Amino acid sequence: MNAEKRGKIKSKLNKRLVRQTLRGYARADKSNQQERHLWLAKLTTEDARRIFDELHQDADKWKQFGGDVKALEERRTASKIKGRRILMRLYERSTK
Repeated sequence: MNAEKRGKIKSKLNKRLVRQTLRGYARADKSNQQERHLWLAKLTTEDARRIFDELHQDADKWKQFGGDVKALEERRTASKIKGRRILMRLYERSTK
């Protein structure tokens, strides 16, 4: 097989992969939207207030760091990673 033919095959595979990936993203987005709507429908006033207060605390922390966006983002990223690890451990325990 010559290089030109290999290039065409690779191009077709790449296009196919891109189409499959985009369809996957569309399905995931639809699922995320449905989950978000269900979550919002069940959201209580107390939970909404708690979320608001947490966001407000983030703003206060940002001010404590002198408005340093990078420091705040590093702190938030570390917090999200910690939360993700906790969820992964819970998932792993539930599948055993």
